[in-house]
Amino acid sequence: MNFLDNPTHLVMEKTMDALWQRSRAQAENIANASTPGYKRKVVEFEEQLRQRIGALEGGSRQEALREISSLKPRLYEDNATSVNVDGNNVELDQEFLEMTDTLMQYQYLQRLLSDGLARLRYAVTEGRG
Repeated sequence: MNFLDNPTHLVMEKTMDALWQRSRAQAENIANASTPGYKRKVVEFEEQLRQRIGALEGGSRQEALREISSLKPRLYEDNATSVNVDGNNVELDQEFLEMTDTLMQYQYLQRLLSDGLARLRYAVTEGRG
């Protein structure tokens, strides 16, 4: 069995991919904060994941892996928020705050995965190296 071939690690991988895509969208939003008519980009993922996991309770492991594997973050333009006079809807303070949150989540998941691999390495080498 592959260590990473389980639903928990697959969720972590997919979430990290979504967070990476979100940070890129946030960087683009920040870079275009003064571009007239620019609409901020948003990445949606967590709700899809929540719905998919809820639907999988009691299902088989293979079904869970297949369903989670098919998840993809959705990138869209936010046209619903208030718009500045120039048509741009980026609020820099909000973008910086969200970017900090995104990066902290990414680092947390990276640390969890790294610690799990370290424990596996310790078990395989019987603590010798």
